[in-house]
Amino acid sequence: MAYGWLLKQVQVNAPYRQLVDTYLDLFIKYSINPEIGFDAAALDRYSETAMGEVARRMAANGRTVTFHGPFMDLAPGGLDETIRKATVRRLQRTMELVPLFGPRSIVFHAGYDASRYHADREEWLASSMATWEPLTTMAEEMGVAIHLENVYEQTPEMLLNLIEKISSDYLGFCLDVGHLNVFGEVPLAEWLDALGPYLKEVHLHDNDGLSDAHAPIGYGTVDFEELFSYLLEKEMKPLVTLEPHEEGTLWRSLESLASLWPWEA
Repeated sequence: MAYGWLLKQVQVNAPYRQLVDTYLDLFIKYSINPEIGFDAAALDRYSETAMGEVARRMAANGRTVTFHGPFMDLAPGGLDETIRKATVRRLQRTMELVPLFGPRSIVFHAGYDASRYHADREEWLASSMATWEPLTTMAEEMGVAIHLENVYEQTPEMLLNLIEKISSDYLGFCLDVGHLNVFGEVPLAEWLDALGPYLKEVHLHDNDGLSDAHAPIGYGTVDFEELFSYLLEKEMKPLVTLEPHEEGTLWRSLESLASLWPWEA
């Protein structure tokens, strides 16, 4: 395969239900390393025995695994304590699958949205601490890192505050450049200056700056050259994850990424 060398160096997001129902053989055939996305339906529907079989197939074929935790309807910094505790149970359930799959990292959404929490920033931060501190301790005991991803965050401030306050080698930052391109209100350089020391993973997809389209790399306005130049200059090589929403997007992204890739093949 033309881009087999590149597939060995990246993760490719696949919701668990799609992975087992549609794409598992494809991932095995082309030696694709999955970032497995667990939503509520997957966590409720599949037994650990069934998940264990998927994990064994991945291990037997030498696949590297990462996780993407659930996020729909969840509020890890929620001001309603009942909702926050329900969120924690969902996140903990994801982490309970770590012994099965042995992932390199778990991506979770921090969930700060200024349109909802701006007037309650300190309360949101305190609530977030109550969520992420014990989960980070759990991650440390399991030997797996949690990476908090930006989604609706307009600036890096709240993510930076949260990560610095917890101050653990097992809690880092996942930069989603597609989300930043749509929802961010300050340039990529400002995000990198603020959160670069904590940058452990990048999520790559493209868009026109107006909607979170998850288009192929190079088919939108995301400045990937700026990102890779920064990483090369700082001698950083975080986990790199592609987030296509359909198979065709993956192959087009690989074609574009091959020409941008700053590290040795």
